[in-house]
Amino acid sequence: MRVLYLFGNGFDLHVGLNTGYPDFLRYYLDQPYPEALSDIDKVCIKRLKDDINKRFNLWSQLELRFGKHMAQLGKTSSDMRRMQFEFDIINDDIREKLSEYIADQDKRSFFADNAKKQFLNDIVAPERHLRDFEKEQIDNNRKNIWLRTPNVIDIITFNYTRTIEHLIGQFPVQTSSYEIHEPIHVHGYYDSRMVLGVNDASQIENDQLRKLTYITNALVKPANNHTYGVAHTNKCSSLINNAQLICCYGLSFGETDKLWWKKICDELHSRNDLYVIIYSHVDKMLNFANNGHKLEYQMQIEKDKLMTNAGLEEPLKSSIAQRIFVSIYDSIFNIKVDDRTPEEKLMGKSAPNTLERLVETMEAISSKNKK
Repeated sequence: MRVLYLFGNGFDLHVGLNTGYPDFLRYYLDQPYPEALSDIDKVCIKRLKDDINKRFNLWSQLELRFGKHMAQLGKTSSDMRRMQFEFDIINDDIREKLSEYIADQDKRSFFADNAKKQFLNDIVAPERHLRDFEKEQIDNNRKNIWLRTPNVIDIITFNYTRTIEHLIGQFPVQTSSYEIHEPIHVHGYYDSRMVLGVNDASQIENDQLRKLTYITNALVKPANNHTYGVAHTNKCSSLINNAQLICCYGLSFGETDKLWWKKICDELHSRNDLYVIIYSHVDKMLNFANNGHKLEYQMQIEKDKLMTNAGLEEPLKSSIAQRIFVSIYDSIFNIKVDDRTPEEKLMGKSAPNTLERLVETMEAISSKNKK
């Protein structure tokens, strides 16, 4: 059986890293302007910060807003060279600060041996957390259709961190039962090939800039990947085409990665032997224990996110929905980073929770800026 995992930022958040967009925004707004810039040029960054300082929770919302912000460039001058210069100012600044912030978070992604073992146990048994009749469908396909293929697990991560690598270690992982291949970082890393942008040129709200290859190569994700000389779009498309089970964890199915959601749904439509599992974390205050109808409704919402953001409409949605399963429980990948200090580990103290660590991080940033 060929299993493909797609990991989004929700995974890093779940294990205890502060990689959410609101976390980065607090950091970014607090950063000083580059000293080398003139006062006029610093205004470009100020306008961007004002524009993205919204009540957004998702990275895709930032990326969409960044595309819309292109309409603000050139307001003081319609000269194309000036607009391109202003773009470079804001693009360089936000990427540099994002790289610094995620690097600090990645340094925290250490895991105890039991967490690493738990991760491996979960990743090789994706159907374990489904409902009984859904497990049965997966098992039947495993016995009757997928038995002839090797047990191979591929991974696409949309995260800049190396969390998966810290959990697994050396690749490939080979046992008598399965093989796990090295993750493909479709958006690059925090220190290499970082991709931050939109799905396509239509999401760049500036008619003049949209026509510039220089801008589309920087902002449109597939084009940006191409400039780095990597074939990620083709590689990831091939993995989706060959997968028999696709598992989505921590993804918001945002509009700025529509390319991938459409590829998944196109494959679901063209192949009856493909199944998709969406692992979703919802408000723990929702009580599903004695409310099956609420559970089913929430699952339909999660399915619809994928299909709607892939651009699907009825009757196509209904034709593939039955092969999209949703697990909304916290039991899979129930692991946390072990970011205790050496002294805390020696004394046997438990790791600080996410809120405590976030407060410490913000206090450190504030202290650094005061100096």
